[in-house]
Amino acid sequence: MERIGEYLVRRMLGEGGMGKVYEAEERLSGRRVALKVLKPELARSEDGRRLFLSEMQILAHLEHPAVVRSLASFEHEGQLVLVLEYLEGKTLRDVLRERPRLPWTEAVEIACRIAEGLDAAPHQEPSIVHRDLKPENVMVLPSGSLKVMDFGIAKVLAAAQATHTQSLGTLQYMSPEQIDARPIDARTDLYALGLVLYEMLSGNPPFVSSSPRELLNLQCTAEPPALPDDVRRSLPRGVDAVWRSLLAKRAEDRPPSARDVIERLAPFRAADDAILAPAKTVTQAAAPDDKPPATQRMDGAPAPKTDTQKSGAPPVVNASREPSPTPRADTIALLERKTAASDLSTPRALLFIVGLSLFAGIATYLARMQAQGGGPEPARSAVLPPPPR
Repeated sequence: MERIGEYLVRRMLGEGGMGKVYEAEERLSGRRVALKVLKPELARSEDGRRLFLSEMQILAHLEHPAVVRSLASFEHEGQLVLVLEYLEGKTLRDVLRERPRLPWTEAVEIACRIAEGLDAAPHQEPSIVHRDLKPENVMVLPSGSLKVMDFGIAKVLAAAQATHTQSLGTLQYMSPEQIDARPIDARTDLYALGLVLYEMLSGNPPFVSSSPRELLNLQCTAEPPALPDDVRRSLPRGVDAVWRSLLAKRAEDRPPSARDVIERLAPFRAADDAILAPAKTVTQAAAPDDKPPATQRMDGAPAPKTDTQKSGAPPVVNASREPSPTPRADTIALLERKTAASDLSTPRALLFIVGLSLFAGIATYLARMQAQGGGPEPARSAVLPPPPR
């Protein structure tokens, strides 16, 4: 079995622009890890070595639940190696291949969790810009959590400003300032987040062309196409405003930070205890002015009925949210049950009223006759025996 330093290589997971990624096992502890090994030709380049060392330095200080963790880094036989936490799951790209268009509730939740990972980067010293955010760099774990991967081409902001004539990133998800080789900041990643959010909502990226030159021109000058009609009809205005602001051509017209995006999308997020999971049911909460969304699964299969649903009992409502209004059909059924109950008791009520009226009439007649003195006394003999003589 091949060894890289103190790690036993199990298999190759993939190969990217910077190098290869392996599943490996730490020899002493048995811990599973991912090893990222720089391509030999890049390792021989001073620029390549500098870029890789920059990545290792960045990830060593970037600790957040929504960001892949860096465990160690070392040099092995002239190759630079980065040790990362091992992740099982699927990338967001895999999810979109299975279901190109996601429900808006699911898309909003994913966008918020990506933004949480991006929000950790600007708080580092110096600040960090990802520069290559795309669905391939977002991992959806079986637990439902999300991890932003591959801050590897990101640079420390100070170094990026000194060499900002170099553009790094995937053309499909590059911002206008990257294309024009202008200075970048955290709002550059927000543009890419807007592209990802648009793609999740519509099923396609906003700008598509077989010509790289035309694609770059669209990114810099074209307005994104309108979302499909059925998406626009159900999409809250607040969510629509967020993706439009993220795709502003000028960085100053975008939200100032990932935290701001999270706060603006907060009213439209799922309940706090709901998670996105490939094999778990997710109940999304509806925005106040929108239809309640259906239950979704990340694998696209219909959500199985719960025991409560099978038994016909009412669903449990999350205590942290206001309960949904009672469906109209249930209200009508309740009124019909009440009306039926009232109909059954009507004959008894009528008999009681008639009897009471007769009794009152007789009592009034007897009282009037006694007052006039002209009427006979009540026939007590019919009730009591005559008194003794």
